[in-house]
Amino acid sequence: MSKLYHYRYSAMNIKGRKISGEITAENEVDLECRLKEIGLDMVNYREVKQAKAGFFSRIKIRDMIVFCLHMEQLYRAGVPLLDALADTRDATESPKLRDVLTNVYESVKSGNLLSQAMALYPDVFSDVFVGLIAAGEKTGSLNESFHNISEHMKWNADLRRKIKKAMTYPIVLVVVLIGVISVMMLFVVPKLMEFIISQGFHIPFHTRALMAFSKFFGDYWYLIIGLPVITFIFAGILYRTSEAFAYQIDRFVLKIPVIGGTVRKINLSRFTHFFSVMFNSGIDILDSLEAGKKVVGNRVIKDAIELVHRSVSEGNRIADSISRSSQFPNLVIRMFKVGEDSGNMSEALENINFFYNREVSDSIDSMISFIQPVMTVILGSMIFWVIAGVFGPLYESFSKMNI
Repeated sequence: MSKLYHYRYSAMNIKGRKISGEITAENEVDLECRLKEIGLDMVNYREVKQAKAGFFSRIKIRDMIVFCLHMEQLYRAGVPLLDALADTRDATESPKLRDVLTNVYESVKSGNLLSQAMALYPDVFSDVFVGLIAAGEKTGSLNESFHNISEHMKWNADLRRKIKKAMTYPIVLVVVLIGVISVMMLFVVPKLMEFIISQGFHIPFHTRALMAFSKFFGDYWYLIIGLPVITFIFAGILYRTSEAFAYQIDRFVLKIPVIGGTVRKINLSRFTHFFSVMFNSGIDILDSLEAGKKVVGNRVIKDAIELVHRSVSEGNRIADSISRSSQFPNLVIRMFKVGEDSGNMSEALENINFFYNREVSDSIDSMISFIQPVMTVILGSMIFWVIAGVFGPLYESFSKMNI
């Protein structure tokens, strides 16, 4: 496999105008040939050192989306596959993706199919990605495969942004809550309590409770803050290493009010959207179900989809199989049934995706609306407790002085 170099060149076009740009070539002779192919006469050139992919470098989803969009557009415009690969390789901003595409280009150039070349890099191109490309090669609609993949990636990235947005505010609120409570219990309350005790004020029950909690927090703050963190880390390790523990956690999450419903809709939305992408790309229902199961994170829902897959493989209708899973709402089951009865499953899947897109957005908004007041009430209650515990004795003492 020849090593490729990146060159910055100056050239003249057929109208005598000077053109500058960058291009990848094996050597100076190959560079001149490539410029000749696009109607340019090379004037001068210099090699450009490109950033190399580091050990810890990764390919962002944005880079993969841009790659798929470029391949779709170039292939749709009738550009030969090798030229399209070379153009997208030169245009990408990711050093790691550029290195991978360089090897994919050379593999295709040596006679391999694009899907075969991509399959050599499973950390970049998943089995499903390769399967969709292979389906496009068989049907002659490779541009449609790239279009479906890019649309799914964009949808998935948008879903991740929504989830991240939903989780950011509660996390910030929890950090602020912990910070405020820590400052009050460690510094503010002890000083105020010293003043109240020194003045001989009557100390009511809620003030004594605040003093006791402040002393306990001051003595064991490292356990109060550290124990939940250690428990969370330990649970995370168990979740990754113990399938039985992870299954029970996933089952518990689905039972949490508001949050559980949102998690279920997010997972089912991922499944139906990816199932739609696979089915519309020419993949049969059983393979689409198997691939769709892989994008589901919750193990309880994944088991339900496995039951659907088994039922369909035994000859049952997909709508009947889904209804037995007890995870899908009746409206979605009805849409699957209509799609099967009418023979227009693609339109039914489009309606299902529209339904889940609305449902997920509404559920995330509802979850935020549920969490915000709860966290606000907790923070407000703590502040009210401190105010009542500190200023209550002072107010009572001042009242007696006025009398």
